[in-house]
Amino acid sequence: MKERRGLWRVSAESNWTTILPVAFIIVSLLSLVLLPIIVSSHTRKMRGEISRVAEPARRSANEVQSDLAAELDKIIAYQVTGQEQYRVAYFRLLEEQQQHRRRVELLVPQLNNELRVDVDTLFMQTVRWHQGVAAGEFVTRQMPQEVFLARLFEQHPVYEKSIIAAAALELSIQGSIEERQLKIRDAESLNVSLTIILTLLALTSAMLVAGLGRQMRLLAREAVRRRREAEIETVEAGRAREAAEKQERRSAFLAASAQELTASLDFEQTLTTLARLVVPNLATACTIDVADEGDLRRVVTIGDDVVAASPARRTVPEAVARIMEERRPRLIGSSSAVAEFAGVGPQVSLAVVPLVSRGQTLGVAIAASSSRTLAADDLTLLVDLASQAALAADNARLYDEAQQSARAREEVLAIVSHDLRNPLSAVTLGASLLKMSDCLSADDCEQIETIEVSARRMSRLIADLLDVTRLEGGKQLPIDPAPVAVAEVLTEMTNLFRAQAASAHVEFEVSDATEGALVLADRHRLMQVLSNLVGNALKFTPASGHIKLDAASEKDHVRFWISDTGPGIPKENLAHIFTRYWQAQRTERMGAGLGLPIARGIVEAHGGEIRVESEMGKGTMFTFTMPLAGV
Repeated sequence: MKERRGLWRVSAESNWTTILPVAFIIVSLLSLVLLPIIVSSHTRKMRGEISRVAEPARRSANEVQSDLAAELDKIIAYQVTGQEQYRVAYFRLLEEQQQHRRRVELLVPQLNNELRVDVDTLFMQTVRWHQGVAAGEFVTRQMPQEVFLARLFEQHPVYEKSIIAAAALELSIQGSIEERQLKIRDAESLNVSLTIILTLLALTSAMLVAGLGRQMRLLAREAVRRRREAEIETVEAGRAREAAEKQERRSAFLAASAQELTASLDFEQTLTTLARLVVPNLATACTIDVADEGDLRRVVTIGDDVVAASPARRTVPEAVARIMEERRPRLIGSSSAVAEFAGVGPQVSLAVVPLVSRGQTLGVAIAASSSRTLAADDLTLLVDLASQAALAADNARLYDEAQQSARAREEVLAIVSHDLRNPLSAVTLGASLLKMSDCLSADDCEQIETIEVSARRMSRLIADLLDVTRLEGGKQLPIDPAPVAVAEVLTEMTNLFRAQAASAHVEFEVSDATEGALVLADRHRLMQVLSNLVGNALKFTPASGHIKLDAASEKDHVRFWISDTGPGIPKENLAHIFTRYWQAQRTERMGAGLGLPIARGIVEAHGGEIRVESEMGKGTMFTFTMPLAGV
């Protein structure tokens, strides 16, 4: 009995001696399997937060910052040029900011509730800035420069706070991303440490249980392989992130550069801006030469390493001439000829980039670096900058040429219009004196009448030219408003055009629904608008057609309608009919193309508006408004 008890005790001790190491190995193996899974799940969750929540939130915050930075440019562009596209672009930026705001408000609570303070600060500042823009009428109307600058100066601190708040929010989100990345690295480091510890313990236990040692070694090798793969993936991810960040910085730089290059409509100022962008961002010196009557003219030279160069033209190196001819940028090492031409030291790295726009070579930009060797990436960035600058400079040059042409035309019109009045007055006076003679035959009287009609027509044309000159100068046409009875005006129009309509076999109908209303208008100018519109309708309405002139009171104004059953105006021409000197039928000279622009100028001078609607084959209808008297 005692022997049986001893054998059972020895067997139990042997079992425990075997079970404990085996159990420990099993626990170690399970730990080696489960810990990477748990850590991987945890890190995958945090990486998912970074990719799904943090990065989109950071990009949205960055977009808000970019949109805020672009808003001021759109406002200034609108105030300087008065072009509607900049105002539309400003409101489009506001819509984009609202989208980014909703996205940030949705994502930030998933990251950290403390970021709400930065979000609230950002959108409080942007609301104040946008309210200031609305209150300052920055995108409502084009203001005098002094008024605009004063209001902009008042709102600029709010604008700066908005930019700072956007940058702070982006930095906070980036901090949250880096915090999670640090946790991921800590978890992976802990996983590696625990794996090593558990592997050593398992190998120690394997000495007691030889059968399990080989399996433990295999598990240890597998763990090491996974760790190495993770390290390789981490290195590759870091490289990819660096490349993405570099590309992002490059895109941001090009975007900001494009705004600076298009900020001015001066040709040489645009090229100077290009040189200031190159130095010191890409090189230590930059020179820009433009083609000028078969030669090159130096526009700008920037850089500390630039030798004082003579402004006189020197022989263009063959390498530069070939690059301009082939329009292919190149990196050049230490070229004494190119360096001497650029006026820089001999031991430098050079990049020569032609300035090309619309298939024409405008000039050449030479960037020089004495601190480092310019690489292919630098050349690519220089080419992108040069393309933007060439396009902006070409646009500036075209704008300047257009402005000069417009000014020359206005001066010619003004001089011709004024100089024609004196001889025309002499012709009119002479015709009037001849009519007073008693010895004229019927044929002579008819010829004198023709002279007077032609003189009156020329006088009207001169008056139109003077009105156009005023409109092109940005001035309103002079008016002398007084209460005018609508019924009397319509009656006069009926008497004026009834005979002309009858001779053209066109029905002319006049309708008055104003009930004796009075408009506050210059009677002569109002008759000028109506005569022009009815006269145009008679020109284009065929025989057996119908023309109708209506008037009706609407709230604080009277609306006039002139409709016809003519051939209509093509849709592509409707946008041009109020353009000076433009005519729908270029093959038939039916006027000087000044009537409709002057009509619009007269209506707008009274505070009204003029519109046109037309359908091919059915006719055209013009409408315009005049303010009611006493309102």
